Amino acid sequence: MKIGPWWRRAWYRCRLGAGFAVFWVLGRIPHRVSFELSPSIPRTGPALVVVNHQAVTETLAVARFVVAHRRFPHFLITAGVFRVPLVGAVARAMGQIPVARGTTSARAAVQAAADQLRAGHLVVIYPEGRITREPDQRPGPGKAGAALLAAEFPDVPVIPVGQWGARPGWRAALTRSRVRLCAGPPVELAPAGATAASTADNTAAVMAAITAEVERARGAAFRAS
Repeated sequence: MKIGPWWRRAWYRCRLGAGFAVFWVLGRIPHRVSFELSPSIPRTGPALVVVNHQAVTETLAVARFVVAHRRFPHFLITAGVFRVPLVGAVARAMGQIPVARGTTSARAAVQAAADQLRAGHLVVIYPEGRITREPDQRPGPGKAGAALLAAEFPDVPVIPVGQWGARPGWRAALTRSRVRLCAGPPVELAPAGATAASTADNTAAVMAAITAEVERARGAAFRAS
């Protein structure tokens, strides 16, 4: 799908090539990543990947997982990352999307994600909106962003990914913990408009699908709470 004038497409391809290299190399640094390629992730066209969030550094593991499928990920990332010298500039150049959590401008991030989907790109979103706080690290309650995007783009597959093994804190990256990722089939969502009830139901369905993939990645089911 074309995304604008030729020079804009050429610039995007340059960023894409550099981004693939960055994610593939950096994705190996904080974690030892294991996964199997999944047929759920389409080779072309828009896709929405939803994943649980255990640590800051595991974003690189998720990126490496997506890049292995020959797709380039556009993450919704907390705006604080974009204020870090050099890191923020690289994130912007690679088309990542800042999210100002807890503010009304967070809606702008959802619209930016929608623009990426319209352009035929793959978007990665953490529906929890924060690092998991549950004591057993099971995915916590989800926010509405993913369900709202799914309602706006009913033909775009919503692919649940579970990851397990990342530990919070930058110091944990020094230990290179092992992270395993699993992707499941696209989530079956209610073909309803973005009403409060349908959004809540679809958000619950997204989180249930993610939790199932996290259990696969960890090799054990969570105890009933």
